[in-house]
Order: sequence, then C-alpha cells, then structure tokens
Amino acid sequence: MSDVVEQFEREARGGRRGGLDPVRAELDALIAHTVETLRERSGAFWERYETERDPAALAAWFVPRCWREIDYVFMLGEVIRRYGLTFERRHITALSRQLLDEAEHYDDVGRIIERLGGTVPTEPPPSAVTWSRFLWDCLDRHFLGAIAAWNMSETAATGTLEGIVAAGQRYDLPDVVKTYEQIIRDEKFHVGLGRALLDRYIADERDLAEVHRAMTTMAKIVVESHVAIDLVV
Repeated sequence: MSDVVEQFEREARGGRRGGLDPVRAELDALIAHTVETLRERSGAFWERYETERDPAALAAWFVPRCWREIDYVFMLGEVIRRYGLTFERRHITALSRQLLDEAEHYDDVGRIIERLGGTVPTEPPPSAVTWSRFLWDCLDRHFLGAIAAWNMSETAATGTLEGIVAAGQRYDLPDVVKTYEQIIRDEKFHVGLGRALLDRYIADERDLAEVHRAMTTMAKIVVESHVAIDLVV
C-alpha cells in the first residue's frame, strides 16, 4: 500500500493536469485554517472530558464520526457506479480501495461506541444531517462535486485525529488508539487520492467552479459538525 500512497501524494503535489492551479493557494490557505480550527475545538472537547469522564458523552463524540465513515462508503459506491468509467482504471481501483477502508472504519469506530454503551448510527445523527445532505447534493450536481466535498471534509478532519490518539493513550482507551492510528495511515492515502483526482479531471472553468463551491462550502460545514456531540438520550 505504501507505494500507492506515495504515488498519489506525488500526483497531489504536482498533478498531471494541474486543474486546481487557479485556486490552489486559496484552497490551501482555507484548508490550513480549517484544520487548525478543528484541532483547537477538538482539544477543547478533551479538556472538558478530563474533568468529567462520561462514557455516554464519549460515545456521543464518536457517533457523527462513525456515520461519516459509512456515508463515505455509500457516496464512493455511487461515484463509482455513476462516473467510474470516466476515470482511468487505476483511479477506479483506488476509489474502491478507499471504499473498503471507510467500511472498516465504520466497523471499528462502531465497536468503540458499543463498548462505551452507545448505539452505532444507521442514519445521519442531528449534527451530520447538513453535512450528509450537502455531500449528496454535490454528487448530484457534478461528477467531481462529491470528491471535492469529501476531500475538504477528510482533510479538515485530520486536525482532530492525533488528538484522539493522544487522548486514547492518556485515558487508557487502547481500542481508540489502535483504530485511529490506522485511520491516520489511511487518511494519507484518501486525502492524496482526492486531491490527485481533482487535479487530474478538472478540465474547464465549470468544473473548477463546482469544485471550488463544494470545498469552500464544506469547509464552513465541517467547522461545526466535526466537533459536535449529539444529544445523549
């Protein structure tokens, strides 16, 4: 897998077509700001957890994260079904590999939730409704739309992952540590792949406008939804 990751990371940095070039600096700045905002907000959650270690609240913290994993599975499957043959074969393979990763993440995070006494989501929890609706709206609007929205969402979420691993180590949560160490490894591939696909397949101003819309709007959505804790019933 490492050679595949390196390949797509190289493409993401350079790109064969460079379709993101006109907005690359703007998006990179937006991503950096969004990642740092989520890192700070995630840190604030763990500071609160330090004073009151409530398993129900912790399970609720993981619920929207768990839902996003399975929604990515559905979205990637639909991208492949609708648009797969517009991509090079190796990119279909890579998207399929990511789909499997996301399914495994859903299972692994679901096990964490169950151990904490929570319920694994089978529909969007309240904090993820807007996020999910926008993801699917992007898929319907343009063949690169959902890829752009997902790429912003997953890139932004990297700001929370190391904090989750550190908290798992601090609070003796070995399943959290194991799961999120694997997710961190997988996200390098996913983020690089998404960026490479956008660079490769943006062909004109309309494509670029749809990608820009998807990424900038999703950045606003994730600032709230990626650190939300849904009401614990």
